[in-house]
Amino acid sequence: MAGNADGARFGLASCVAATDTILRALARVSERDELAGLMNAMTRELGFRYYALIHHDDLRGEPADRVKLLDYPAAIEDRLIGEGIWRRDPVLRGCVFAQRAFRWSELPGIIAMDRRDRESIALGANAGLNEGITVPYWSLGECMGSCTFAGTRAPKRAKSYVGMAQMLGIFAFQAARRIQTGAMSAPGPRPRLRPRPRDCVVLAGRGYSNKEIARALSLTPRTVDGYLTEARLLFDAHDRTELVFSAIFAGEIGRAELSRRQPE
Repeated sequence: MAGNADGARFGLASCVAATDTILRALARVSERDELAGLMNAMTRELGFRYYALIHHDDLRGEPADRVKLLDYPAAIEDRLIGEGIWRRDPVLRGCVFAQRAFRWSELPGIIAMDRRDRESIALGANAGLNEGITVPYWSLGECMGSCTFAGTRAPKRAKSYVGMAQMLGIFAFQAARRIQTGAMSAPGPRPRLRPRPRDCVVLAGRGYSNKEIARALSLTPRTVDGYLTEARLLFDAHDRTELVFSAIFAGEIGRAELSRRQPE
């Protein structure tokens, strides 16, 4: 595949041919290093400099059952993974609400951006991640993941590559999962939310107070507080925001369950 830092210029026929070539290569890939080389080539072909194939989970160290393949500026990788701020990262949160691949410049229309979100985007831009395309990856009952291509000298062109990024990102994440599954030893069962704590997390995600949750579930507020504490400990979450997004990322609750309803 030939490309340059400003992005490849494809006619329709050559675009289809290039995409077919890449998808066939992703279907054949069987080694992590091989996939990393392919991701580098795909990233350059789309006109970006950096990529990330990751599960939305604590990726410190080398978790055996999680996808972690990225080429990001060291400072950003350390902040996102080393400092454990992935739960509050605006791009990863955007994945929860996006229906498809999205450009980072679209985030204000996908999630409510606060000061910390804007600071996070600015830090990324200063490190070279000025624009990106992120492809959410959902698999029922599994931890959420995503494929991202980021950092370009031609951010206005990114809109032209969203469709191609959608296809390539899904196939790339599937290839990464296949390699990870084949490489890991059988992991023990991951901890899961018990039914009642799960109910409490869902209602907390809808914006209910502890008293409203207690009334809706016929529990005492103290019991609700205990269930939410249990859930926070399970996900190592510091507050409700981190707890709710951790549960979504882990596949424990679904986005559709968070639709606001009045307590009964």
